[in-house]
Order: sequence, then structure tokens, then C-alpha cells
Amino acid sequence: MKRIPLGKVMIDPRRTNIFMDSCSFDPKYAPQDIASQRLLHLYDAGEINVVIAHSNMKELAHPNVPIHIKKEANAKIFSIAVQLTAEELALKERILDLLAGNGRREKMQQDAEHVFEAQKYGKLFVTTDKGILRKKTELCQLCGVVVLLPSELLDLIESG
Repeated sequence: MKRIPLGKVMIDPRRTNIFMDSCSFDPKYAPQDIASQRLLHLYDAGEINVVIAHSNMKELAHPNVPIHIKKEANAKIFSIAVQLTAEELALKERILDLLAGNGRREKMQQDAEHVFEAQKYGKLFVTTDKGILRKKTELCQLCGVVVLLPSELLDLIESG
């Protein structure tokens, strides 16, 4: 089992919470579609712990999300909204600033919430969102979250 380096700490993906973005549940292209399904099978087998951020649950409620994806997500453990400390609020703002760049902050609000939840309750965030993936190095430096494609995480899990 390969571990994911995070500074001086090594993360074992079989022993930490893995947050999955809503788009990573049902990617529309290979190899992410197959990797996502394999990750969900590993979760069902009790080999990994997949968690859904409460902010993702709002996205999954959209009428265009397929029913089987809603059922899959609702079966997972998910975080709940809690009161944040001043430090946590400031970090969430910095995550939003990083993701939004010079763009519209309101468009990135949900993504910032997902990343914040992942860093608060775990260290791995699986997504196919190109905007988040482009900032993965900076996000890791800012808040310690490791952003991965489904296929990247699956490779790490299965290579050990």
C-alpha cells in the first residue's frame, strides 16, 4: 500500500476519510468512470471510508442528477453543517479566494465548502472538477488537503 505524502506525514488512504465530490460519483469519461465505480465497490467492501460533505448533498439534490447516483450518495456517511471558529471561517475564505482567483466568488462558493470539509474531517478529496484540480498543489500548501482524480486514488490504493 502506497501512502500519500503530506509534508512529513504519510496518509494511508485505507485509514482516513476520503471525501468525494459529487462529480466524481458519475464521471462521464474513462478512466475516471471505471475508477469511481471501483472506489465505490471498495467502500461497499469496507476497505475504504468514503465521506460526502454536507455541501455536496445540496448539489446531489438537483433534479438532473440520476436517481442511482442520489441513492449511492445518500448511503454514504456525510458531514453536517456546524458552527465554525473564526480561524476556520478565515481558512474557508482563503480557500475560496484561491479557487475563485479573479473570477466570481459566488461560482466557487460550493467548491470551497467541499474542500474545506475535506481538510477538516480528512485529508483526501476526490474530484473530476478541472477548476479544483488546477489548484491542487496550492490547496495542499494552504490547508493540507490532497486533491486527486478517482483514477489517481485508485492507483495508489491498488498499487500496494
